[in-house]
Amino acid sequence: MHKIPVTIVTGFLGAGKTTLVRHLLQNNQGRRIAVLVNEFGEVGIDGELLRSCQICDEEEDAADNIVELNNGCLCCTVQEEFFPTMQKLLQRREQIDCMLVETSGLALPKPLVQAFRWPEIRNSTTVDGVVCVVDCQAIAAGTLVGDIDALEKQRQADP
Repeated sequence: MHKIPVTIVTGFLGAGKTTLVRHLLQNNQGRRIAVLVNEFGEVGIDGELLRSCQICDEEEDAADNIVELNNGCLCCTVQEEFFPTMQKLLQRREQIDCMLVETSGLALPKPLVQAFRWPEIRNSTTVDGVVCVVDCQAIAAGTLVGDIDALEKQRQADP
């Protein structure tokens, strides 16, 4: 059985994670990509943006390959949210060539990477990389994010 290569895409709110994932979906070169999107709020904006990209209209199952977790930070809900979702995706492993995991703007990638070491998951997947997307204009201006108020609201809403 082949292992599905996984790339984790992380970075602060507004850094461009969804833009990067959308670009990868639109330029998939025939690869069947499953996407796990970690939304912080109750409304899945990033998931809807990804579903609206052109590739999802070309294949019947492509829209089903975008899965959202809306209950907060993946790094905090690994066992309750991530593990069952991964099990469902892995049941369809023959229809998936690779996987992207887009974290919320608050997620710490280390617990997520560690979750891929669980026997039930590591036998079917391999983490090929962790990509941290940064807002270069914000960094040049001396901040980590362009909208500090939005980041602070997100932090305060985290239970």
